[in-house]
Amino acid sequence: MKRYRIVGILCLILALLCPRMVYAEEFTIEKCGLDVLFVMDYSGSMKTNDSQDIAKGMVKAFVDTVHSADIRVGFVAYNDRILTSTSPRTIQADGEREALKELIDQERYSGNTDIGLGLTYGLELLEEETDRKRVIVLISDGEPDLAGSDTGRTTEMSRADMEEAAGRCAKEGIPVYSIAFGDYDGNTEALKGISEDTSAQMYTAETPERLIEILYGIFGTNMDYSIREITDSVFAPGIQSIRVGLEETYLDEMDVLLISSGKLGDVSILYGGQEIEASDLGNYTVGKITEIQKEAKELSVQAETLEKQELQLYLISYRSLIPVLEASTAVHKNEPFCCKFYFRDREGNQVKDAGVYQNFTYRFSLAVGQGEEGAGENSPEVSLDMVFSDGHIQGETIIGQSGTCFLHAYLEDSMGNSTFEPVPVTVKNRAPEGALPEIGMLTVFSKEQEYPLDEYFRDPDGDHLSYQLEAVADECAEIRILNDVLTIYPRKSGIQNVILMISDGESTSTYETEIEVTPLWIAYWWVLTILAGCLAAVFFWKLAHRPRQDLEQLEADTKKNHFCGRLDAYFTLYPETEEEIPPLTFQLYKARDNKLTLGMLLKNYPKAVDDMELDNVYLVADADRRMVLYHTSKCPVMIGNSIACKQIQYGINFGDVVYITSLDGSYELEIHYIAVFQSDEL
Repeated sequence: MKRYRIVGILCLILALLCPRMVYAEEFTIEKCGLDVLFVMDYSGSMKTNDSQDIAKGMVKAFVDTVHSADIRVGFVAYNDRILTSTSPRTIQADGEREALKELIDQERYSGNTDIGLGLTYGLELLEEETDRKRVIVLISDGEPDLAGSDTGRTTEMSRADMEEAAGRCAKEGIPVYSIAFGDYDGNTEALKGISEDTSAQMYTAETPERLIEILYGIFGTNMDYSIREITDSVFAPGIQSIRVGLEETYLDEMDVLLISSGKLGDVSILYGGQEIEASDLGNYTVGKITEIQKEAKELSVQAETLEKQELQLYLISYRSLIPVLEASTAVHKNEPFCCKFYFRDREGNQVKDAGVYQNFTYRFSLAVGQGEEGAGENSPEVSLDMVFSDGHIQGETIIGQSGTCFLHAYLEDSMGNSTFEPVPVTVKNRAPEGALPEIGMLTVFSKEQEYPLDEYFRDPDGDHLSYQLEAVADECAEIRILNDVLTIYPRKSGIQNVILMISDGESTSTYETEIEVTPLWIAYWWVLTILAGCLAAVFFWKLAHRPRQDLEQLEADTKKNHFCGRLDAYFTLYPETEEEIPPLTFQLYKARDNKLTLGMLLKNYPKAVDDMELDNVYLVADADRRMVLYHTSKCPVMIGNSIACKQIQYGINFGDVVYITSLDGSYELEIHYIAVFQSDEL
């Protein structure tokens, strides 16, 4: 039993050394391209709310400062007609941005307000893109109002078009963000309804300067950016110097935006020992920094202001970090589940700077669920402790329940947040393994056999095992399980199947083996064989060692006997080198002794005598005209068809034939015992 325990331990060690089932997959938050369409109210009422065209300026400022790598911007200017428009276009090059800003400045505020017309027309300009997100920003300072318009359209028609366009946007997944601009003189419910129907939001911009913050707030979930208001003050005349501390790390671009209610004077931006060119755009100025210096901790802005001039300064920062999540999507129960998180830069290289990761707050958790949406309300959830190591954030936990778990990953910092789609993780439960050792031969005389099942079966997932016998009749053995020990009691000869059910609490394995109680005559055949062998040995020993007279005693007992007849000898085989040996005849009745050897009779042929050991073949006269043959020769001696064994007396009668062959087969002698009439000569 101890030997099997050692074997079980070795099997367990080998199983632990085998690779675990881990299928690691990579998940990223892909950044889709973004198409933004501004639908802007150019009606006459806007002239009152934005006498200095700051609303236009803020839209142009957005075009100048937005990170343009994967964004396209379109524009529709409307009153009771479509004044100017363009479908979304790229704004990466300076010339592209300038052309779009010229289009925004091309018309002046006038006329009535047909929001339905502007929204419907703008929707037509958004081409259907399968891999890009589409957004509409609707800016207006009032409700549809077509009283006095000569277009033939009515206010009711405009409202109907608004509702229809909102329905289409909702169906196609296009959010419509609405901004009630300035001293809004209409009912905001219409704008609010459009935004809510398209899963967006309505904003109120009381002042033109507030519009830029709203615009960046709208796109906060579509780009990695931060907008910091550095100052919003009224300054005295002169040169104002403003120092800006740089907090964000791993940036791709920074834009310095200055906004004023009046025309700005000269502006200079100092960064990393260089002066950044600032574009003079009337009421606002933009300085774009595209070569980021990691060692630069601040920048300085100098602006010339007039008496009591209001000045707002914003720092807009961008980055192109791609969050990457690597997780094991298939693991075994009770084995470590691992995941790690890191960023890639825009070149696809892994970001290993610990300072970048320290700025983020993470939340990673596992929840048991049955669908793509993740866990239910009452599903247990386990938080993963994530630590930074070797250029990434990593975490590990043990999942003690099979099924489908969902990994939730969320991260945020001052520039925004990202949420991964729930990652399904398949947790597999492995069935118990093992086998009973070979059950030795059992008989009705065998003692009960005990097998501690935990020594022969194990669960790869480390679960506790329970055992149960499938109900079977006790045919040849009584089989029981008590305290996880299988006990076999042999009862009678026969074969019986044993079916063992092994459960780890989640799955059940069936193990089947066969028990044979061997009949005694089969089990102990070797004993019977030994007994038979012993009896045969005794028989042959007695046969070989039966009492017999030695040669001298035989000679003494037959001293008064005389030979009769004659012997005719024929060499049926002799070497070619020997001369021919003719047939020989010996008259035995003339012999005076009652004992002689064949060597004495064939002394004239000494080589034949030696090769056939004829000196060891004795003839002794017996009564009743017989003689006794007795030999100790190693050469084959036969009487008729029977072999004459050494040291055994054989009676020879008239007519018997004796055959003798040399060991090397070179001589063969044939002797005939013949009856004759006796004479006085030998």
